Amino acid sequence: MGSQTLQILRQGVWASVTGGWYYDPDQNTFVNALHLYIWLFLLCFPFTLYMALKPTMVIVGIYCGVIAAMFLLLKTVNFRLHHALDEGEVVEHQAKETQGSRGGTEGANDGGVTERDSNGPG
Repeated sequence: MGSQTLQILRQGVWASVTGGWYYDPDQNTFVNALHLYIWLFLLCFPFTLYMALKPTMVIVGIYCGVIAAMFLLLKTVNFRLHHALDEGEVVEHQAKETQGSRGGTEGANDGGVTERDSNGPG
């Protein structure tokens, strides 16, 4: 009970207070540091623009462009890593009980288990 309460406080309340960042002990140091730096950038960048430059529509456009470029970069890296490291999943197919017009076991597979790439269509 105490462990769950501590985890809710750390992941729920602390993340809400800090704007979404918390230290995740299940991740390695690199991942936690990367998340911290991204969070700091997203927090400090608008404040820095506001304090350093006169607020105009050009600055708003620059801000939106930088955030869009960062979002696109993170999504592209995420997609590439998932595509490169995903080795596929074992998908179980149930053999049809009714033979239908085929009349044999031509359409049934060995044990009902096939391995296929989870990135592909279907």
